Amino acid sequence: MIHRSFDRAAVGVGERDHGLSSADIEGLPFQLVYGSVSSGAQAQLCDTFSDEVLFVMSGTGILTKSSRPLRTLAPGDAVHVARDSRYALRAQGGEVVDFTRVRWDRPASADAAFEVRTFDRDAMDWAYEMRLQHLFDASDIPSLPFGSVFGSVDPHTTSKHHCQQDGEIFLVLGGRAEVRTGAESKVFGAGDLVFLAPFDLHGIRNVADEPFDLVSIYWEDSAAAAARLAARPPRLDIPLRVVVSCPPPTPNGGLHLGHLAGPYLRADMFARALRTIGRDVELVTGTDDHQSYVVTEAHRRNVGATDFAVDAGDRILATLVQAGYNATSVYRPLADAGLQKRIRTRFAALSESAATAYTSVRTPWCATCGHSLYQSFAAGACPHCGEQCSGEICEACGRPNDARDLLKLACALCGAAPMFREEPALLLDLDVFAEDLRGYLAGLQGGNGLRLLARRLVDAGLGSYRLSRSSTWGIALDGDLSGQVVDPWVELALTHLDRAANTVDRGVSGAGSVTFLGYDNSFYYGVLMPALAFATNDESALPQGFVVNHFLHLEGEKFSTSRGHAVWADDALAKAPTDAVRVALLRNAPEEAVLDITMTQANTLHDPLLDVIREWIDGFTRLPGAGGIPATGAWRVAHREFYRAVGLLTTYLDGLLTVDAFSGVAYIEALESFVRTATRFRDAERTRRLLSDQHEEARTSVALEYLAAKAFSALCYPVMPMFGEQMWAGLGLSGTPMREDAWTFIAAGTRTDLSAARDLAAQWPRSR
Repeated sequence: MIHRSFDRAAVGVGERDHGLSSADIEGLPFQLVYGSVSSGAQAQLCDTFSDEVLFVMSGTGILTKSSRPLRTLAPGDAVHVARDSRYALRAQGGEVVDFTRVRWDRPASADAAFEVRTFDRDAMDWAYEMRLQHLFDASDIPSLPFGSVFGSVDPHTTSKHHCQQDGEIFLVLGGRAEVRTGAESKVFGAGDLVFLAPFDLHGIRNVADEPFDLVSIYWEDSAAAAARLAARPPRLDIPLRVVVSCPPPTPNGGLHLGHLAGPYLRADMFARALRTIGRDVELVTGTDDHQSYVVTEAHRRNVGATDFAVDAGDRILATLVQAGYNATSVYRPLADAGLQKRIRTRFAALSESAATAYTSVRTPWCATCGHSLYQSFAAGACPHCGEQCSGEICEACGRPNDARDLLKLACALCGAAPMFREEPALLLDLDVFAEDLRGYLAGLQGGNGLRLLARRLVDAGLGSYRLSRSSTWGIALDGDLSGQVVDPWVELALTHLDRAANTVDRGVSGAGSVTFLGYDNSFYYGVLMPALAFATNDESALPQGFVVNHFLHLEGEKFSTSRGHAVWADDALAKAPTDAVRVALLRNAPEEAVLDITMTQANTLHDPLLDVIREWIDGFTRLPGAGGIPATGAWRVAHREFYRAVGLLTTYLDGLLTVDAFSGVAYIEALESFVRTATRFRDAERTRRLLSDQHEEARTSVALEYLAAKAFSALCYPVMPMFGEQMWAGLGLSGTPMREDAWTFIAAGTRTDLSAARDLAAQWPRSR
């Protein structure tokens, strides 16, 4: 962030030395110069070669031409005058007029008339969470090398945190506010100039009682933008410590392929990938033991809920381990008395919030089964979209509901129509936190679908959420809520906040957190959990980003544990190697939309990436020097460009590890592209190595092939951990595969043995 401050004393010393020019900002297509004129004097505008736009910062002056007065100029006025047009600015009365002039060279124009724009707050539009008014651009002044707007940030507000590919300079007209760019921030006031480089993330925070008024001058410099990107690789946007979490699976059955293809494998891939670039990553999950779905499924099976939850949870965690899900922290609420105690403590703090109220709620009740109808105990149709759903949330549209409002409401266990009764409850008024929620959602990374749904819900009005339920399954409450338990989704949110408080902040600068989840959980994670955090002052424990997936469908219908419409994950893992299952499911992850697969696809789990890897790695047995990697020799252009391609593909794959850009599907596609590029290079080099005068070049090409294998083993490791580790070790490398900022060649003479990696690849399903 480059800045200058107006200094009237410096203006008289040397006007052209006080401001900003291409000497300060490379490629700046204009010059900004401070100026000042006292009573009885005048400043000549323009010169023989330059047009200019003059911005009046303070004082009142008269625009003249050949000593003839034309127009009074006041603070906030901007006037464009053409080159060599004999305009001047004369101070009026006892005034001192301070101004900033923007000059640029352009051919002479036959039209020498001046143009004036006046700062007008009432004429401004709302954009970037501030007020903006068009000023000058090339449509107003031909050949103008910049665009410009008047802007104003209202008192006690913050503009949108954003960046653009343009260079930008703020000229502050009035007020004081903090301009933030990444880790840097500074308070600016009237007369200050602030330069923001391309892709500098920035925002304006105005805590004062007056508006912060400015002029924004921006220009496109593609060379500067490209250089800025090259100087800021994607890894710089990844925190040093990251906590990755997934919604804990409900132990009401096993995991199916829809679960794995949704949040779980993608979260594990993300965590493993960040570790390969040296980040400290904690991958957190658990089991959601107190969900009502556990009780309803145990009832259908005629078994005890506690034993069923424990057994199903054990099976789920075993399946995750088999799938390579490398969790560093797992919680089990049923067996964790300490966690239950902490949740009760957090609930007690929540009950003290001014946004909560004890009241009675009209609640549907099944007299036959003797329980309240909420969540999975309630069956009916969504009052919003009409699809079949349980109480409190509709998986189809993601919108929350109240079980009593379901269409054709009935008890999910016996099918009886309910009666209604009054029950005591603690309610949280979610609308109290509407502005806090909007601010939180606006600042999130990723999770576009979640943010859109959550914002629409907030804008439509949220009403209240019931924090306690009349039940015996869950964390029991006492006092006024004796006989009730913490609502399962509230327990889940409080558990997330509790775990985050214990894992995110360990004194590591630049810590971050991201949650992978299904779209059907958007309300709970994007609205309810933040509201609970705001109510208990736990905002620092909230996720900073979300990666959201939609449903994976099987033969046109959603995978369903309760309906048994599924291909079970442990069955699939018993038929095919873990790496092959991971690749196929990550390729078929329902990221931005529902994805449908056939039963044949679900049972085969073949992926084209497996074929190209198998063929490529087999070819290493036929490379010259397979018994010892050669040192590089002479380089040809093709060698240089392949080396460049390895680096560029690595940078692209690094970019996919940022939350906003994350895509497991794109990552698989890029890995396939990597192998195909390496295979084409090998095919092209095979003949060159036979030429008698290409011995030195042949050494380089072979060394490059092994370099590509090293890079690929680290890049594929997050997706295919077993194969990645075997390939890394087979190249004579120690430890876990790690990505390098710039790939270094494997030491000359290193002996390789890729047989274990080839044996793994031979077990993968083949295309038919």
